[in-house]
Formats: sequence, C-alpha cells, structure tokens
Amino acid sequence: MTKSAAYRPVATINLLWVRKDGSEVPVVGQIGEPYKLDELSWACPAELKGVDPQYPDIQGGSAMQAVCLAIRLIKTRLGHLLDDDECIYEVENLTEKLDKAYLDIVFAS
Repeated sequence: MTKSAAYRPVATINLLWVRKDGSEVPVVGQIGEPYKLDELSWACPAELKGVDPQYPDIQGGSAMQAVCLAIRLIKTRLGHLLDDDECIYEVENLTEKLDKAYLDIVFAS
C-alpha cells in the first residue's frame, strides 16, 4: 500500500485522549478522499493523529470498500485504546468518556 500524494480529508473527528498518567493528547481521526489505483482497485487515506502516524492507504476493490475499511481501521485503533482502559473524549463534550457503544454508533457498526 502506498501513501497518496494529495491527501484531502473528507471526514474528521476531533478527540482528546487522557492517558493513564493524566497527560492529554489531542487526537484527530481523518479519512481522505478515495482514489482509483487501477481498473480493479481503489485506495483511501486514513490517519489517527496523536495515536499513530498516517497509515498506508487502505485498499479495496471499490471506492466504497476502501472507505469502509479505512473507517474500520480508525474504529479498531480507538477500540484498542479503550481496551487498554485509556480515556477518550469528544473535544466538544469533555464530560462524557467514550466507550465501545459510542464507537459503534459513530462508526456505524
């Protein structure tokens, strides 16, 4: 998988990760515009700034599949933080800690 030359985010979520040591890390999840690789495959950029470096572009057999796989990756990585008992909050609502049910709702699964 290759990284796209022109990364244009089409969907973004702003979060705050409060680590177990109390330090706060801004987290920005982004999905980029899918693009055609060849006649049979598409790719979609995805990143979770503050958690991981930009991922290699996610590939699928269609634009829809590439986007869905990229979204699933963001959800999975956030789920890993929750599994490790880390605290994640929406920037717009710092009073409610996120949980797996929230991820299911926001990431439509």
